[in-house]
Amino acid sequence: QRCKETMRKIQMMGIDHSRATVAERELFSLTKAKQKELMEAVIRQQGVGGCVLLSTCNRTELYVSLQKEEDIDLYRIFCHIREIPQTAQDELQHLFCRRSGEDAVRHLFLLTGGLKSRIIGEDQILTQVREALEYARLCNVADTVLKTLFRMAVTVGKKIKTQVAIPRGNTSAIAAALAQLEQEGHTFGGTQCLVIGNGEMGRLTARAFRERGAFVTVTVRQYRSGQVQIPEGCARIHYGERYEKIPECRYVVSATSSPNLTLEKEKIQELNLTGALTLIDLAVPRDIDPCIGELPQTEVYNIDDFQTGTGVSEEQSASIEAAKELVEEEVAEFVSWYECKDMIPEIRELGTMAAQDVSWRMGKTFHEMQFAPEVCHQLADAVEQTAAKVFQKMLFGVRDHADSDVMRECLDALGQVWKKE
Repeated sequence: QRCKETMRKIQMMGIDHSRATVAERELFSLTKAKQKELMEAVIRQQGVGGCVLLSTCNRTELYVSLQKEEDIDLYRIFCHIREIPQTAQDELQHLFCRRSGEDAVRHLFLLTGGLKSRIIGEDQILTQVREALEYARLCNVADTVLKTLFRMAVTVGKKIKTQVAIPRGNTSAIAAALAQLEQEGHTFGGTQCLVIGNGEMGRLTARAFRERGAFVTVTVRQYRSGQVQIPEGCARIHYGERYEKIPECRYVVSATSSPNLTLEKEKIQELNLTGALTLIDLAVPRDIDPCIGELPQTEVYNIDDFQTGTGVSEEQSASIEAAKELVEEEVAEFVSWYECKDMIPEIRELGTMAAQDVSWRMGKTFHEMQFAPEVCHQLADAVEQTAAKVFQKMLFGVRDHADSDVMRECLDALGQVWKKE
């Protein structure tokens, strides 16, 4: 019970595809600069030890580690950074989910395992969780608790991927999108496709169209290095030339991290298109003005238009249950670590005391062996450093496998041994 109470110091607040539409999610999407601003605002709050922000097209989740029980209004901080008007804040608050303690830990582990994605078992979320931790570390806002939590979450995701191997159909948003369009009668072989954006999703999109026989052109921006990697077999144009290319295209896909529209209705209207044009927007916030769909011969899809998370096969269902069992084991492992993390200073202190004891006893032996004084000192220092590592490894090993109450009794007993001496 004590552990469950202290575990409440881990909190999570977020919005995702299961609770909010793309229009609602984009209200809370953040650029990298705004992500940093949000985390720094949170870390300044009294009692906050660390935070990590996970931001993807399908979710924005803030994880916080508290040093003590504090009532922190994370939602209001979020709204302030995103400049949400006060009148809208109350209306939108129901879109956010809050979790704490084991529930927050379990949610993150299930997430990295691909069990809470629109596409069951997808891989991208694992990379996104890893990158979220790295960015928090870069911003110097992640504490030991969240570093450990996110590292374990990545490990859980890898274990599920290798040990459970959940059967998957479409493994990315664009694969699911193209599969659905094919069901609606679309064909891609021999067509011209423009992909706006050369990030991870843009490259996945370009490859997906190429595999279906389309002629793909990718937009790139001017980088200082002058070197931009695009998928094999694709052409490239500068981002500023995108409108000139569109009249040749049957499909246009935009997948950037830009906070601004990449395609506007007025400029598309000026092109006087003569053929059908399908535009697919995979970004949050959206890249493509949805009003473009009002123009003749055009249709616009966003990421929520594709049914990527419906239906689970029997084969998937069995694998999902196995993955959930693995997650529960890992949650228990983290809880054990969290409950005993306050023992770390004492373990290190006891390791040092034990090493000094060994060094002192060996020092007497070295003198009896008539080593030179400077040699005795060097040997004693080497013994002390080595003994400290051995004792600490032993005690940390016991901590990882023993009941926490038993471990505390052991530490108390060992402390008494050297205190008496």
